[in-house]
Amino acid sequence: MHATTTPRLGLGSQVWHFARHWLEMCVVMCVGGAILNGLLLLAGPALLGYPDLRQRSPVLAVAVSGLVYALPMAVWMRVRGMASRPTLEMSGAVIALAVAMVGVAVAGVVSGSSVRGWAMGFCGPACGVMFVVMLFRLDLYTGRTSHPMRHRTLAARADRVDGEHAQAQGRARRSPAPGGGGPRIGGERG
Repeated sequence: MHATTTPRLGLGSQVWHFARHWLEMCVVMCVGGAILNGLLLLAGPALLGYPDLRQRSPVLAVAVSGLVYALPMAVWMRVRGMASRPTLEMSGAVIALAVAMVGVAVAGVVSGSSVRGWAMGFCGPACGVMFVVMLFRLDLYTGRTSHPMRHRTLAARADRVDGEHAQAQGRARRSPAPGGGGPRIGGERG
């Protein structure tokens, strides 16, 4: 990724860029993770005749939660054009949170019922960890450097439509007239 400095944005714009990016990632991670978590921990085992994975193996459920919450967020970041390194940093932070939770559970610091709740309540702490990771890349997440991740705005769409319209008109000017068969040289068709 080649980041270039953009014209200086005001503080309000920088805060908005940061907050919007964080909220987008949290919403995608929480909604996507909750769906995948429900399928993998509740519905999937129930269809196969097994008990809820959170009841059977709460530590494994927390580890699975870390992966299934990181997955939709990473996919979203890549779809939005974010480079691999920030995507891996953010995903790694979410997975590291799950590893830390598993470590605390294995060490016996918390009860089994607490660990079971963590598997489904993973979203809040994961968003908090992502916020901290974003603080280490303020230039990227506040919009002070340009990167391929562009948020679609009405102005951006209008610019794209204007550009497509201009290209289409340029093609129309270059094409031969209908039925003309090309340029005429000396009164004969070429």
